[in-house]
Parts: sequence; structure tokens; C-alpha cells
Amino acid sequence: MRSHSTTSKQNSAALWIYFVVSFAWSWSFWRLAILTHPALGIVAGFGPMIAAFGVTGWQSGQVGIRALLKRGIQWRVKWRWFVIVWILPALVLLMALGLHGILGGALPNSPATGRWGLAIANFFLVMLIGGPLGEEFGWRGYALPALQRRFSAFWSSVILGIIWACWHLPLFFISGTGQHQLPFGLFLLNTIALSILFTWVYNNTSGSILMSILLHTAVNGWAWVIPIYPSAVNSLRPFAIATALLIIIAALIVLVFGARTLTGQGDRASSSRLGGSIEKDFSKKLVVKESKEKQDGDWRRSIGERRSLIGSRLLK
Repeated sequence: MRSHSTTSKQNSAALWIYFVVSFAWSWSFWRLAILTHPALGIVAGFGPMIAAFGVTGWQSGQVGIRALLKRGIQWRVKWRWFVIVWILPALVLLMALGLHGILGGALPNSPATGRWGLAIANFFLVMLIGGPLGEEFGWRGYALPALQRRFSAFWSSVILGIIWACWHLPLFFISGTGQHQLPFGLFLLNTIALSILFTWVYNNTSGSILMSILLHTAVNGWAWVIPIYPSAVNSLRPFAIATALLIIIAALIVLVFGARTLTGQGDRASSSRLGGSIEKDFSKKLVVKESKEKQDGDWRRSIGERRSLIGSRLLK
């Protein structure tokens, strides 16, 4: 039996491998997108997902991959979480623009005005190729559970938020991207606050990657409907206000639900349960498999013993 320290070192090594593969894949394709064709930027966005399935397959085989996929379609959560992940980002953006207007700023026209069919289609495009699908199987599906096995939910969110922001670094040097319009420090604060919000949703929906994908879709999709980027409003203030609002929301989440799990449950076992969904599913199925194999083995031995007994009696 492997010791706890050995298993912990292996999990840490796997997490490092995950981050290296995520960055290497995405940064390489973003570089190729600059040198060859911009469409390769879409491929770059799937780095976290590719790394998650690769490392999970290496660690847990097909059983682990199936468990990861299962959490990607885990929709049986309390209905209020669907409302939260879809409405909260829109409210933050509306408040940011409203405060910007109160302070004397000009309010931009929404690209979705009179084109609501296009707006709805854009949400689906954003989900599929605009970040959520390609990232959330990695950030929340693999990295967050791994971090929560070692750290509290709050610190796991902060660490992952910093890494998540740094993963976007090449986009700050690519013209036409949202990041190209922003100072990295402000984007970093925004991403850390969002990371806490994502962990809050993830932990309170039993590790549903689907809910993280929907939240990411809402964050990116509503930003087109309710524009706050400098290119749309000729000012950094709306994005700065939105970031401040997210920090306030993140602080309230930590104060109300507790830093350890962000669920209102301070039990460390609860944090371990939320952080180890893949391993839990894998272990459960492995136990069932071993139990079945043991039963099959017992049955074969029983048949063999009976045959031997009948044979010995015939010889007599």
C-alpha cells in the first residue's frame, strides 16, 4: 500500500504537469495564431481541457475520464444556482455601467439591440469556442479539486485565480482581444474575484463542471450584450467598477459562507469530499470492480473444488 506522503507527492506532480501542459498548449497555439491564422486561437483556448483529460487518463484511466465527463453534464442541482450563474454576471455589468453613467460617463449602445437572435446564438458560440468549454474541465474540473485537497477553498481560489490570469498573458499582446485593452493588474484582481465566485458555485453544486461552464458563458456572453470594455465605452472605468463589485461580492461570499469550503460548512471532511470528486468516483467503481472480480474468483474456485472432489470419488 502506498503511503499518504507518496500519494500526496504524486498528486502534486500531476498538478504541476497539468499546469505545464495547459500553458504549453495554449501559449504555443496563440503564438501560431499570430504567425499563421487567427483561427488557431480557438484551439489555444482548449489547453486546460486537453491537459485535464490527459493527466486524468494518466492517473485514473478510462474510469477517471468518464467521471470527469459525468461532472460536465451534472445538471441536477438546486434551481437557484441556474438563476445565480446566469443573472449575477448581468447584474454586475449593469451596475458597473449604471455607476459609470452616474459619474458622468457616456453609455454605449448594446450590439444586441434589435438583434436578440444573434445575441442568443452568441451565447452558444461563446460556450463552445469562446472559453467556457475549453477551460472549465481544466480549471474547475481538475485543478480546483486538486488544490482543495491541500488548501482551503479560499486559498485554492486565490492560487487558481492568479494562475488563470497568468494563462491569459499572451492575449495582452494580441491586438483585438479583450485583454489587450486592459492593464494586467486590474485583470488579475478581476480574475481572482471571479475565481472565488466560481469556487463558491462549484462547491455548492457538488462539483458540477456544467455549472462552471454556464457561469463562464454568462460572464463572457453578457459582456457582449452589456459592453464595459474600453473599446466600447472609451473608458477603463466601467471595467474597474465591475472589478470592484466582484471583489465586494467575493468578500461577502467568504464572510458569509466561510473561507474553508465556501459552503457554510466548516468541516474539513466536507472540503475533502468536494475537492476529490474524481478520485471518489474512481475509488467507488474500483471497489465494485474488485468485489466482482473476487466473487468471480470465489465462484471459480468453488467449481474447481467440486470437480476435484467428484474426480477423486470416481477414482475411488
